[in-house]
Amino acid sequence: MSEPTSSGASPHFMQKALDNQWLMLALAVLTPMVFYTLWGLWNVINIPAAP
Repeated sequence: MSEPTSSGASPHFMQKALDNQWLMLALAVLTPMVFYTLWGLWNVINIPAAP
């Protein structure tokens, strides 16, 4: 018996996600924004109190 070919199968979830240009744009904008915002808040929280 022959194995079914993958030519008729639907693409995997990750392939669909990585092919979505709007998702990639959103991740490219949101990832640094969230990272630098959290980094900035961490620095502000760790400022020592004035004597």
